[in-house]
Amino acid sequence: MFLIHAFVIDDDQDAIKKMETYSKENPGMITIVGSAKSIATSHHALSQLQPDLILLRATKENLSHFESFRSVDVLQAKWVFIGPKETAYEAFKYHATDFLVFPFDADEFTAALLKVKYAIEREAAFVQLKSAATTTAFSAHVHKDFFVVSSIDKIEIIKFTEVLYCKADGKYTEIFLQNGTKIVSSKNIGEYQQLFPSHHFFRIHNSSLINVHHIVRINKKDGLYCELNNGHDLPVAKRKEREFLLYLREN
Repeated sequence: MFLIHAFVIDDDQDAIKKMETYSKENPGMITIVGSAKSIATSHHALSQLQPDLILLRATKENLSHFESFRSVDVLQAKWVFIGPKETAYEAFKYHATDFLVFPFDADEFTAALLKVKYAIEREAAFVQLKSAATTTAFSAHVHKDFFVVSSIDKIEIIKFTEVLYCKADGKYTEIFLQNGTKIVSSKNIGEYQQLFPSHHFFRIHNSSLINVHHIVRINKKDGLYCELNNGHDLPVAKRKEREFLLYLREN
């Protein structure tokens, strides 16, 4: 069963303890990877942990920060809002996967988690189909071992093998090469994930696409980190660890 990595944003310690107790009683369903009292204090932790699910207390303060917070790169996670019935509208407004009226019972929590699990698995299946189509298209043009990055005054022609990794920078992508140079592209990192050959590149983090052929070792202290042959260390998102290790074994 798919294990949901969840982060709780709530200033009610009793509510957090209730969810932690549930996770211990249902270890195959959910694990609580962290918590914060408010959206305003959660940015760094969420960026590091990359949870599958964020359980958010729908307070006035949190909702006032929510719109700006959704632009942060970590927010591919699903949301479940928690609060009184009066705030349920906000959950639908912000396309939350579910809404829990507090206090909620174990059955309600389970139902919400099953919705989250279904949504994640459905999206993963879509990405897999899209990736298979991209791989097929790439195979049809297997002789092409380079890509181009255009700017106002020049066109860069770059071999896939020269790329160490790509890093998201808002709507742009920074491409780091073996020779130490960095090229900035106006394409987003998702476009490069589709363009690059899947047997060379893996999206280890929402903000990082790495060429696995340049990894010299995987460091496992405090999570997984990929050490590249240029000395750079890149973190693997918690929710990507299992998929990444399986990918390394199969390639």
